[in-house]
Amino acid sequence: MKFERRLEEIKEHFGGLIDEDTAIMLAEYSLGIKKGDEIGKKSGFDRISGVVISKKVIREKNYCRIEVKSGSDVIPVYLWDEAYEIGLNDIFPGMKVEITSRKGESGYHVNSADYISFEIDESGIKTVSEISMGSGVSVRGFVTGVEGVKETRDGRKMAVLVITDGKSFAPLVLWDDKVEYGNILAPGDEVIVLNAYVNEYGGKLNIHAGRNSLVDVRKLEI
Repeated sequence: MKFERRLEEIKEHFGGLIDEDTAIMLAEYSLGIKKGDEIGKKSGFDRISGVVISKKVIREKNYCRIEVKSGSDVIPVYLWDEAYEIGLNDIFPGMKVEITSRKGESGYHVNSADYISFEIDESGIKTVSEISMGSGVSVRGFVTGVEGVKETRDGRKMAVLVITDGKSFAPLVLWDDKVEYGNILAPGDEVIVLNAYVNEYGGKLNIHAGRNSLVDVRKLEI
């Protein structure tokens, strides 16, 4: 209960000048508690670890809602303020996350980026030979061809590449803010795409990556 008393003292001292997450960090610091240590026991917080299976960005209200698969549970987490920026730009379905948060009525809510860690879930990535049609696909391959940036009939820009796993080949079509990778990627580079959409066009499976996808480039070292 020492932590909770210290937390209340800090909140009273600062009034409305700091948010809940900042007050908790100050309380932890003042008591010598490292980030995450015994949080569940001392402050009513839970630590959530798992793989992100969905992400929805509510831009007009500046928050993200992600769903984390943790064991057999699917946990909704809402990302606000600093955490919203992380959710918007860095967290995508197919990533492993660890989040420390207190549960509310609608799910878990996080404001601070300090309470989120994330990395690509390598175990969930498929090769080009293994993919099938659908959404939420994670795939890796090596670039064999770069067709460059093109423009559709309605004026929308896209970049088209071809990737392979050494057995199968597939076009990788980049849209929205991912078009810039068409000028970065070169034959021999390895690329990982999270949360891609795969459809069939011209008798081939095509991989599409856009605003809601992550493109991770691993340049060929010469």
